[in-house]
Amino acid sequence: MRKVISVIAILLGAIALVVGIGQKTFWAPPETVTASMPEFKEESPLTVIQPSVQNPGSEPVELVITGKGEFTASLARSYDVEAWVGDAAHVELTAVDRENHQLIAERLDGEKKTPNPAGDDLFFDSQKADGTMTYRWTAPDDGDWSLLLAADGTKAAPSEISVTYANDDAMPWALPLIIIGALLLVLGVALLVMRVIKPAKSANSGRRAETAVANTKNGPTKQNSLAVAAVLALAVSGISVPMAPTSDKPSDSPKASESASASESASASAKPSESTAEEKPSYPVLTEEQLQRVLSDVEKQIGKADEKNTKKDLDSRASGAFKDLRTKRYDILNDKIKIAKPLALKTSVIRSAAVPNSSEAKFPRVITVVTAKDSDPATLPIALTLQQNSARDNYKLTFAAQMLPNSTFPGIAVGDPSVTQLDANAEGLKVKPKDALTQLADVLTNEKSKHKDNFAESEFIKAIHSGQKAEQKDAKEAKVKYSRTVTDKDTQVVSTPDGGAIVTGRLNQKAVFERTEDADPLESADELTKKLLGSSTSNGNVEITYAEPVMMYIPASGNDDKIQLVASEVSLLSVKQVEEN
Repeated sequence: MRKVISVIAILLGAIALVVGIGQKTFWAPPETVTASMPEFKEESPLTVIQPSVQNPGSEPVELVITGKGEFTASLARSYDVEAWVGDAAHVELTAVDRENHQLIAERLDGEKKTPNPAGDDLFFDSQKADGTMTYRWTAPDDGDWSLLLAADGTKAAPSEISVTYANDDAMPWALPLIIIGALLLVLGVALLVMRVIKPAKSANSGRRAETAVANTKNGPTKQNSLAVAAVLALAVSGISVPMAPTSDKPSDSPKASESASASESASASAKPSESTAEEKPSYPVLTEEQLQRVLSDVEKQIGKADEKNTKKDLDSRASGAFKDLRTKRYDILNDKIKIAKPLALKTSVIRSAAVPNSSEAKFPRVITVVTAKDSDPATLPIALTLQQNSARDNYKLTFAAQMLPNSTFPGIAVGDPSVTQLDANAEGLKVKPKDALTQLADVLTNEKSKHKDNFAESEFIKAIHSGQKAEQKDAKEAKVKYSRTVTDKDTQVVSTPDGGAIVTGRLNQKAVFERTEDADPLESADELTKKLLGSSTSNGNVEITYAEPVMMYIPASGNDDKIQLVASEVSLLSVKQVEEN
């Protein structure tokens, strides 16, 4: 009977092992599976793939995208993709049904045509393909990222998509079958080879006791053999057998107490971090790679416009005060008047960059950057301000000027989460940005302004006062009156990590030369004034208009530092006769 049981155990063990190993090898399911997109009756100019297609903690999914002809796949943060899509019709791929291996998607109706998103500043990366693209989903940074597919904004975007990912289907009985099979095999073999020693009968109880002791010393009993077989089977199957029973009571040893205290301490310290994790994360509106790409293209496009003084070439990368002043300079240069060419932009090295985070950076978005052609400390850096009006617009330059002597710009790394976008009436500063610009206008106009002590000593302010004095002296019989106003729409504000703010604005200066009735005609001081006035003299009053774009740093409220001018320039706009006597 014992041999029959052992054979049956060996057979059952072998079968269990074969089936268990088979489920891990030749009967195992495929390592990857593919889910496909449902079909839609209507076409859309855009397709959005949400980050939820990616299974957290697993290998990146592989997307196979098929379209009719050329198309692009553009990656950006999810909220930016949503802003770019807006009200446009689009197919939205939201998830992968990993149980049924299907893609979950829906079509949202809206505008039938959009601009082509390829290469827009909003996107971290854009990849082109013709017909088919294999895209391996990897996020370049923390946070949610989405993929936007488009042909050219007018044709149908690719909607034939399949996703390949690791197969999560498992064979739950594989390991138990292997363990059971090993146990049965060992048990069957043990039953075949063991010997059963029966105790001999004796006439008195003393001899029975001696025989029992002898049997215990000289050989195993049937029960001992079974125990040994079970331990061997467990060892073969990889299960550890405890050598002594464990107690549910906590240990009284000092080490155990220290361990328990450490665990409690770790648990307590984890609570603040858990609450911190609940806060909404914030990310910069541009990564460093995006910023470098934007600045490089700005330098290229503005340089192209400067080369031939062509206004049209400014359209792609210039707006606001910068475009207005650059255009005026081109007009003068094209009239063959000898004046200096505009400042050439150099953006190879980023010295500092105030890039706001996404929490407060509503459109239009503003960034302020200090760049240089190289890392040489002696190289004069250029202060730039760029603005992105909407998600579908690229960043355009609104301010550019060399930093003033002895001025400083806070050292800010790209991506500093404390940088935010502010408005002209922002609180928490020594002076509101709007008021600071108005005060500066008064200080430049009036050397004895009541606001002069709010501003740090500046070579620019000194030069303006010196120039106005010289101009008044050279006017002889004419009286010169100065006035300045602020163009509110050109005011842009970005906070700094120390609680202060960088403010960019535009001042408009008017110098009116008032000629007395019996005075000699006013004479133009230089060829440029003559050209703009259309005459070398004037019998009436003359009004000269200048633009003074400025960048300043305003300290935080309660700080003893003064407002500091960072960069500025003066640009002549017009000369005209306003009254003739």
